[in-house]
Amino acid sequence: MGIENSRRNVLHNFAVAGVLSALAGLPTAQLARAADAALVAAAEKEGQLVVYGDPFTVPLLIKAFGAKYPKIKVTSATGDAWQIYNRFVAENAAGKPLLDVMYQAEDTVITAKTSGYLADFTSGEAGSLSKLGLPPGGGYVRGNGNLILFAYNHESMAKKPLPKDWTDYITPPAEWDGLGAMSNPGSSSATFATVAAIHQTFGAEKGGAILKGFRSAKGELNPSMGVMATKLQTGERPLDFFNITTAVSGIIAKGAPVTMAVPASGGVAQFNAIGLSKNAPHPNAARLLADFALGHEMQTIFAEAGVYPVRNGVASPKGIPVLADVKLLDLDLEKALKDRDTILNWWAASTGFSYR
Repeated sequence: MGIENSRRNVLHNFAVAGVLSALAGLPTAQLARAADAALVAAAEKEGQLVVYGDPFTVPLLIKAFGAKYPKIKVTSATGDAWQIYNRFVAENAAGKPLLDVMYQAEDTVITAKTSGYLADFTSGEAGSLSKLGLPPGGGYVRGNGNLILFAYNHESMAKKPLPKDWTDYITPPAEWDGLGAMSNPGSSSATFATVAAIHQTFGAEKGGAILKGFRSAKGELNPSMGVMATKLQTGERPLDFFNITTAVSGIIAKGAPVTMAVPASGGVAQFNAIGLSKNAPHPNAARLLADFALGHEMQTIFAEAGVYPVRNGVASPKGIPVLADVKLLDLDLEKALKDRDTILNWWAASTGFSYR
């Protein structure tokens, strides 16, 4: 059975099976519940599901999904988003597709979509999502969000000037020398989103001056935002050029003397997205997981774990800015991906770092 694009498709399958007559005259809400029941039954008949994706959110999702649907065995692979994407592509090229659902950084899901690997997917939960959950181009949905912003160790920086905006790095004060850190946009989706947003918002010349200023202050390249957060906590590198709320809120919750601040020009929103494989071996289970991920129960679990929900009516995580209220830099991620090589080479030329 192919992946249903809406609950009405499920009802259509009832009709083919000769069962629709039993539903005649039912109110809309009951019809929707019947469609949900049909999807659950079809998914449980498949009995299996394969999910690839984000190492933080996917385990949360699988645990909650497994508790609700114990008849469906879920297998997962998590890790670096581009490594996971390349594995997915290689399996399809070999004619041995395994993945049903991709739940990971949006840039890789967009790439899978534009490369023709994903089924066109509209969730039955779409009407309950905030505008942040629905990407302009469609074809997939966003599952949760993160915010990229300034972060600093307020004990180590107590007697030093603090950045108020990205442009402060064009002429950084001498007190910042040897304090800053950033990660690699060639391997980090969140870093690429940030660098692309700087490029799109400020332009190549002014944005390049921001990056050159960071480097002139003896800024350091770290392998990940997690490493940056550790050095931020210890004070080894107390002034992150940027970091992500999931990494920073975690160390703050453990008592680290760290403060987050949204740059005056805006922070950067970065999302994990949900894509369903066009060649999914278990299409009904895939659809069921996607809808579950966007439901109130799972979105609440995400928020309690410190990531931004994309569903209306679910409160933002405690202790971090409300994403819908934050000023954001301009970012057309789909366009940035088309310009990926240009942006990465611009970043390398501006910082003197290699992204390879």
